[in-house]
Amino acid sequence: LLIAGVRTDRSTLTDERTVDPRLSGAWVTPIGITLTAAWGIYHQVPDPLYFDDSLSTGAPLESMRARQRIVGAQVGGGAQMLRIEAYDKQYDDLAQRTRDYDVVSGGTGRVRGVDVFAKGRGPLGTTGRVAYSAVSSRRTDPDARVVTRSAFDITHTMTAVAERTILGGLRASLACRFATGRPFTPVGSAAYDDRQQVYVPSYAAPMSERLPDFRRLDFSTSYFRQITPGLQSVVFVSLMNMLDRTNAQRYRYSADYSRRYLVPSLFERSVYFGGTITWLKENR
Repeated sequence: LLIAGVRTDRSTLTDERTVDPRLSGAWVTPIGITLTAAWGIYHQVPDPLYFDDSLSTGAPLESMRARQRIVGAQVGGGAQMLRIEAYDKQYDDLAQRTRDYDVVSGGTGRVRGVDVFAKGRGPLGTTGRVAYSAVSSRRTDPDARVVTRSAFDITHTMTAVAERTILGGLRASLACRFATGRPFTPVGSAAYDDRQQVYVPSYAAPMSERLPDFRRLDFSTSYFRQITPGLQSVVFVSLMNMLDRTNAQRYRYSADYSRRYLVPSLFERSVYFGGTITWLKENR
């Protein structure tokens, strides 16, 4: 199967017309493996707010462009399946916001990565699924104007879920989540400004540090019951972050920037519970 197409748009904000050709294909091999591939060019107009004269640095904003190439393979389907995709995306003419909230144009970037998804049956009557991503993301830093790691450079992400039906409509699941800490630009030093009477920070190399890795273990259980032929109910209980791990949201600094403190995520150990009752009207 081969599909080709083209899309064209014109924006009054950028005063330009864009043309985006795209091509995708899929082939089922004799041994049952499905191979896929896609290529295309995509344009997106920057946020209309960015065209405000009070935010612009003077350079005209163009439609942001992405060139994408994706290849993949899948074996199996339904309850048991393995899918792998690799991609390469290149960005040009990015509109970005600086720390002072100015808008700068002409940013570039590139993302390369691999996504893996698998699901199937496990031991002791369990079913499970695993999703894993590895990515390298680089982008122009809007303040330093150099290409470095982007804020989206979460190099490794994994979610593993195991589920089991215990008795009748009672079902339990355990989910483990992991992600590499996201990059950020740290403060290198600070100097006191007598006129403003505040410390003014000087930043280190852009995106040169990372937050601690993210880890979380969740448990949930649900019970389904068919009360009558037309009435059914579901109740559930979930324990989020059951090990009560402190994950980092960001860092904050003291007034003179000599010390920094970790700001924890809002997702502390929490219990959620609830239920629904559904009435299915019988068709006559």
